[in-house]
Amino acid sequence: MEIISTNYGSYFDVYQRSYPPEFHSCAGYTETHVQLADEVSQGVLSEICFQGVRLHYGQFQTLKSDTIRTTEDFPSVEMVFQLQGRTSEKSSVLNGFSAQQHNLSYRPYCDSLSQFEAGYHHYVGIQCTETFFSRLADDDSPAMGRLLNGLVRKEASALSEHNLTITHALQAQLIRLTQRRESQPLKRLYLEATVLDVLRQQLEQADHNLAKQKTTFPPRDRDKILAVKAILDSDPLATYSLLSLSRLVGLNDYKLKKGFRDLLGTTVFGYLNDLRMEYARQLLLNTDQTIGEIATKLGYSETHHFSAAFKRKFGYLPSQPGSRANQ
Repeated sequence: MEIISTNYGSYFDVYQRSYPPEFHSCAGYTETHVQLADEVSQGVLSEICFQGVRLHYGQFQTLKSDTIRTTEDFPSVEMVFQLQGRTSEKSSVLNGFSAQQHNLSYRPYCDSLSQFEAGYHHYVGIQCTETFFSRLADDDSPAMGRLLNGLVRKEASALSEHNLTITHALQAQLIRLTQRRESQPLKRLYLEATVLDVLRQQLEQADHNLAKQKTTFPPRDRDKILAVKAILDSDPLATYSLLSLSRLVGLNDYKLKKGFRDLLGTTVFGYLNDLRMEYARQLLLNTDQTIGEIATKLGYSETHHFSAAFKRKFGYLPSQPGSRANQ
């Protein structure tokens, strides 16, 4: 089992890793961390392997966009969670991720091109072997059934046609999963239990969306709801109302309000708030703007209201150490 990553100089020229069958032997786990520190990138890439699973994650900042080609000579199922940053991808099933999006895919092999936009990136990937994933088969899950059909036919497939939104519960669990600790009792058991629960949450969210799409969404309405999402993604600081968004896409406000929640798992303005909080975190990490200036930019008249909203989203105050990249 071999993974080869090649790029154009931002992090490394060629990074080649070889693994034993199932990523690791029956007992224990291995853990590695690679420091990025050069003129165009700063941060850490990490990897933890145990039987059947490769957990890889990174927090890094890039000063310019960079394209990385990844090849893998083995089949796998991989969950990807883009907590911060934006990537585009040319692969057999996925097209990339914006901040706060996730998906899962099966690949009989991998030969993909991923472009990382300049800025701060935080991602988590959980890669499972066919053996590990197959033992979790559940006929009651339509999303799982679709993936298993792809696995049997050796055809690339994705959990969801459109990326899903990372929930607050998922985000909190992913952050705990990837926190570095010098020692942790029963870590191997904790890792596998958490990976299984993260997969459960992904499948439940995908099944929920599939059920809603089948029962409530004509294709034209679904396209209009996704058009609203694209509008919010393109300019999260603009002023919106439900009525103005409805008129822009030609869908009445009731259908937009209900359909957005059913399709994306959150409200229109809940999604917009998540985008704005992510924008604020990027400003904290990548600029020297004060918390008050950022709060004003997001439309808050009182800084403490912004700080409270930021903490509800990320679990810590913008003034706490570590909120800024240079702290």
